Amino acid sequence: MIIRSYLSLSEKAINEVLILEDVCKRYDNLQGSVFLDTSLNFNPHIKSIFLLYKNDKLVSMLSMFIPTQQEAEVSAYTSPEYRYEGYFKALLTKAVAELRKYEIPTILFVCESQSSSGKQLIANFNTEFDHIEYFMRANKNSYEARTGYRLALLKSEAKDLDKLIATSMRTFNDTYEDSKILIENCFRLKNREQYLAVLNDQIIGLGSVNLEGDEGSIFGFGIVPEYRGQGYGAELLHLIVDSLWQRGKTEITLEVNSENAHALELYKKSGFQIEAAFEYYRKKVSEV
Repeated sequence: MIIRSYLSLSEKAINEVLILEDVCKRYDNLQGSVFLDTSLNFNPHIKSIFLLYKNDKLVSMLSMFIPTQQEAEVSAYTSPEYRYEGYFKALLTKAVAELRKYEIPTILFVCESQSSSGKQLIANFNTEFDHIEYFMRANKNSYEARTGYRLALLKSEAKDLDKLIATSMRTFNDTYEDSKILIENCFRLKNREQYLAVLNDQIIGLGSVNLEGDEGSIFGFGIVPEYRGQGYGAELLHLIVDSLWQRGKTEITLEVNSENAHALELYKKSGFQIEAAFEYYRKKVSEV
């Protein structure tokens, strides 16, 4: 058994992971995909992908999404014929050592709701259930275009950094440092764009998109508190979706916390459908 730790993966390693992922998804009837993009981790020096080989074959893997120093989201796959041999625990031990090195206090284990084996494994660590997130995809057949927008959609540039940080802090109640790291990481990457929602020269919201091939995924989306409940969220979502359709994107996705009932209803009314559900379980790193 060999475990290799990575800051990012080579094309060869990515292909190995995708093969493992496909085997596990077919075996467990899953819909989601493992997170391999390390570019949004708050610190580029953290090793966040761990691959376990047996006889030169990739049989288990673990990845971490660490957008802030507060917590790491952990996902993993193990080939069906190699389960119950302690491979996930071995990978987790390596990952936890890395988290302790960077003083990250909390782990969020992520498991697709349909994965009975994954939930059974997580239960062995005496975790605390935290929340469910839905992965949603836009259905163009049920999407209705709008007219008469009150908002203007402004693509942000580096000079807008301070405005983005201030709006993000008000919208998501994040710290200055967390907001700054997330926004600067977006500016650093060519496949990510950030937008400001402007009402009569007043910035009242923001949203970001990740562009990969024919797909656009929406994230970091919201309206500042004092302008909520007035239809501006729906306008901002439609402006972003309209822009993506017009640019030739054929698949548009997003994720939403199940506890955010207002946002979930907005996305459903706007033509998004739930494709997969992911359960999140919380554990202190010091207790793993």
